[in-house]
Amino acid sequence: MKKSPRVLVLVDWMPQDDDSLLDALRKSGLDCDCMGVNYNSSKWSPVNKMNKLFSHWPMCLWGSMKAFGRRHDYDYVIARQQIMGMFLGLLKLITFSNTPNVFILTAMIIERNNPVLEKLRRWFIAISWKRVNKIGFMSNAYKSLIRERFKLSEHQLVHLKYPIVTLGKNHSGFLPDGYLYSVGLSYRDFPTLMAAAKKCAKKFVLATTDAFLEGLTIPDNVTVHRNTFGNAAEELMKRSAAVIFPLEKISSPAAEGTLLNAMCYGKPVIVTRTITTQEYIEDGKNGFLVSQKDPDAIVDAINVIFSHPDQAEEIGRRARQTALENHSMDLYAKKIAHIIQSSLQETGT
Repeated sequence: MKKSPRVLVLVDWMPQDDDSLLDALRKSGLDCDCMGVNYNSSKWSPVNKMNKLFSHWPMCLWGSMKAFGRRHDYDYVIARQQIMGMFLGLLKLITFSNTPNVFILTAMIIERNNPVLEKLRRWFIAISWKRVNKIGFMSNAYKSLIRERFKLSEHQLVHLKYPIVTLGKNHSGFLPDGYLYSVGLSYRDFPTLMAAAKKCAKKFVLATTDAFLEGLTIPDNVTVHRNTFGNAAEELMKRSAAVIFPLEKISSPAAEGTLLNAMCYGKPVIVTRTITTQEYIEDGKNGFLVSQKDPDAIVDAINVIFSHPDQAEEIGRRARQTALENHSMDLYAKKIAHIIQSSLQETGT
């Protein structure tokens, strides 16, 4: 009988907290173990921005070192969190080791404003990626951009559409009497959202923290739910008419997970056209793509949604269909398993 590839999955949560990825990978034919770091004790927050540097990253480095020590026990190490995969690539480089095979599932390189730090970060990425076998990207356009920027091999890069962790969401659809909802932290363009709200009589509900509203004037028709995340934020989304994702950067991924959640609920979504969202949303068919920093375009999309409720309901239905057909965890895991099996066959492992 053909032996299943042995895989170690590195995650930045404790393994017992989320088994959806592991279950799907095992169902796809991979023999999986899991190793995690306790992200909840070290996660970044607007209040403690330095935690990522002084707690989370050292913990990820420690996890990567433990995985490197067990490299001969596995055919592949899958890094769910990209920093752990980058640390593994660096360990392979400085030890002149060909093992373990490393697969970074989701590469997201968000450009920073500090040119010195950005240059150092790109240097670190470039040298660590040299020894990473496979790197996943959420869109083909983003994959091509990063390949050119870092002069990577096409064989090294793969396209992996972002998965929905839980598909069993109740289909609430377009609710004509509902509000317009937005949620998120980093990379959201809330100044543009507030400018749109000032031009629109509809009610807006926003879930975020004060750190991302600093300096903004909140219009009277905007209700802010501070520090509301998880199930509470999901309930707010379910009760909305439509969901808006105004984004700061168009050449970097952002908001894919919450965007897919909204689509899975059957909500008409209004989202900034970016290098990834343009491959998830067909404008006017399963959502609305708007230009960056364009409040008038957001208002125009809102007017279409509420002026044509049947069309809005159909757009939400198509959004849900897109999410269910193209972004399930099972499809995601099957592609990962296929990539790993093909890679091992090519190398004769």
